[in-house]
Amino acid sequence: MLTRREILALAAIARLRAGSNDSAAELWNYFERDLTAHDERRRRKLSEIRTPEDLTALHEHARRTLASGIGEFPARSPLQPRQMGEIVRPDYVIEKIVFESRPGFFVTANVYRPKTTSTRRPAVVQTCGHYLEGKATVDYATACAGLAMKGFVALIFDPWGQGERTTFRDAAGKPVLKTATGEHVLAGGPAILLGRTLGNLFVWDIVRALDYLESRPDVDASRLGLFGHSGGGMMTLLAAPLEPRIRAAMSCCAVTSFYHKTQALLMADPEQIVPGVYAQGIDHPELIAAVAPRAFLIGAVLRDFVPLAGTRRTFQEVKPIFELAGVPGNVDEVESDNVHLLDKNLREACYGWMMKHLMGESGNTHEPEIKVESEAALRCTKTGSVMDLDGAHSVFDLNREEARRLAAGRGRHSTVPPAAIQERLGIGALGTMENGIHVASSLWPETGHARDRRDVLLILAAEQGRNSAGARKLAEQLTGAGFPVLGVDLRGWGETTPNPPGKAAKFSWDEFFAWRSFEMGRPLLGMRVCDLVAMSRRMASTYRKIFLVGIEAGGLVALHAAALVTSIAGVAVSKTLNSWTDALERPAFPAAASEPVSSFVPGVLRDYDIPELIRSIAPRPVASTDASSILRELNLI
Repeated sequence: MLTRREILALAAIARLRAGSNDSAAELWNYFERDLTAHDERRRRKLSEIRTPEDLTALHEHARRTLASGIGEFPARSPLQPRQMGEIVRPDYVIEKIVFESRPGFFVTANVYRPKTTSTRRPAVVQTCGHYLEGKATVDYATACAGLAMKGFVALIFDPWGQGERTTFRDAAGKPVLKTATGEHVLAGGPAILLGRTLGNLFVWDIVRALDYLESRPDVDASRLGLFGHSGGGMMTLLAAPLEPRIRAAMSCCAVTSFYHKTQALLMADPEQIVPGVYAQGIDHPELIAAVAPRAFLIGAVLRDFVPLAGTRRTFQEVKPIFELAGVPGNVDEVESDNVHLLDKNLREACYGWMMKHLMGESGNTHEPEIKVESEAALRCTKTGSVMDLDGAHSVFDLNREEARRLAAGRGRHSTVPPAAIQERLGIGALGTMENGIHVASSLWPETGHARDRRDVLLILAAEQGRNSAGARKLAEQLTGAGFPVLGVDLRGWGETTPNPPGKAAKFSWDEFFAWRSFEMGRPLLGMRVCDLVAMSRRMASTYRKIFLVGIEAGGLVALHAAALVTSIAGVAVSKTLNSWTDALERPAFPAAASEPVSSFVPGVLRDYDIPELIRSIAPRPVASTDASSILRELNLI
C-alpha cells in the first residue's frame, strides 16, 4: 500500500497552485497577462522610433517576422493565363481569366478594364473577404466596376475555398460546406505542420495576380495597388509589407490589432494566423509601418465586430511613423456609419485613395449606379469549379506533396534531439510550474496486494479530463493490478477547461487558445508538456519509476515529455495520432476526421514526426495497446 509520505506528497501535488485563479478562468487569465505584457512592450518600442535608421530596422524586422511566420514562398512558375470569355458593358469590359499561381493551382479572376484606353493604366488587385460567392460578391464586383469607370484596370480573384475554387461539391455542383471559411479550417490546421500557413498560399496568389497584371500591355507596372475587405483586408495587411510593387493599399473592416481581436474573442480564419507575431513584437501598427513610405488607407465602419477602438489606436500609433518617413499624407483612416460591409462610402474612399496615389489626381470619386453581373455570368470555368480542369490541385494536394517531401528529407530511421523538440515547442527551462497555472490531479490508490516496487502511472486524458469515463475505466483496470494511478488535468483540460466569466464563446476554447499560442510563439502542446514535466519531476522524489499513459491528444504530450526527460520510465498511448503526416494524408472531409489544432506544432515536420519522437525515447518502452497489454509492454508485469 502507499505510505503516508507518498500520500502526503501526492496530495500536495494535487493541490499545486502557482496562482489563485479560478480554474475555469485560468487559461484565459494566463493568456491575457502574456498578451498584455507583449502589447505594452511592443507599444513602447514603437514609440521609441526616432530616426530613419530605427525605421529601417523596424521595416526589416516586421517583414522578416511576417515572412518567417507564414513560410517561404515557392519559386515563380509559368502563369499559363487563359482568357475564358468577356462581358462588354457601355463603360467597361469584364474579362474572365484563369491563371496558375503554382503548377496546377488554378486561380479564377475577373479583370475589369476601361472599354477604351490609349495609354497604360494603373491597376488594382482586390482581395475578397469571406463570402462563399467570392469575386461575384455584389459589393466587391461593384468596387471593381467603379475602379474601371475611374480609369483603372481592376483584378479580383476567388480566394481558395470560395467561388469557383471550392474543393468539395455535391452531385449538383454546389459547395458541400456552406460557409466561406469551411475549407480554410480543414486545411489551415494541418498546413501549419509544414512550416507555412494557409496565408502563405493566399498571399502568393496576390503576388501572382500582380505578376499577371504586369504582363498585360494595358497596365502600367509602376502603378499597382491592393484593396481588400474583411478577410481580404487582412490579406492586404499581410501582403502589402512583403510586396514592394504595391504603391497604394486600402484595408477595410480588418485593421485593428491582434491584441484587440483576442480581447474581443475573434477566432480568426487560419490564413490570418502568423506564428510568432506576439513574441516578436509585431502587430497591425508594425505591419502598416512596414509599408511606409508607400500609401496605406484604413477603412472602418462604426458598427463592426472588428474592434473599432483597436482600429483607431493603430492609426494613432502609425501616424508618427509616416511623419518620420516624410510622407504624413500617405496614411489615413476613413470611417462609415455601417455594419461589416464594403459600403459605398468605403468604395468611394478607395477610388479617391487610388486616384491620388496611383494617378496623381483628386478627381470625382462619386460612384454612379452600377448593375453587377450574376455569379453564373462571371464564371471563368464551364462547371463553376477549377477542380474540373485538367491537372487541378487543391490545397490538400499541395499539403500532402510537401509533407512527403519533408518526410523524404528527414529519412526513415531518424531520431530527434531534445534541443530540436524544445525549439519547436517554444520551451525554455524545464521543471518549474508557470505562475498562474494549476495542474489538477486525483490519486487512485492501490486496491490489490501490497507491492515493494515504487512505481506510479500518470493518466493524461485530453479535453474531457481525468474524470472522463475512459480515464476512470483505465484507472480502475490499472489500480486493480496493484498500481497507484494519478489522474492529471493539464492546462485547459478537465477541471481547468476554460469557461471564463462573462465571455460567452460560440467556438472551441481549446482551438481558440491553440491559434493564439502559435502567435505567441509557444504552442499549447508545448505549454502542456512543460506542465507534465514539472509534475513528473516533483514526483521523482517519491517514486522510483514514473510511467505516462496518454489518451488521445494526451498521448502526444506524454511522448514529448518522455523524449525530453530521461527519468520517465516509459509511455503508453491510446487513440493517439500515429503520425502528423497521416493527418495530411487522410481525407480532409468530413471535418470529424480532423485532429485538434492543439495537437499541432508550427513547422514540426521540418524536424520530426511522431515515429521519430518515439524512436528518440528508446530503449525505454512505448506501448500503444489496451490496459492489460500496457502493463506487459511497459515491463510492469
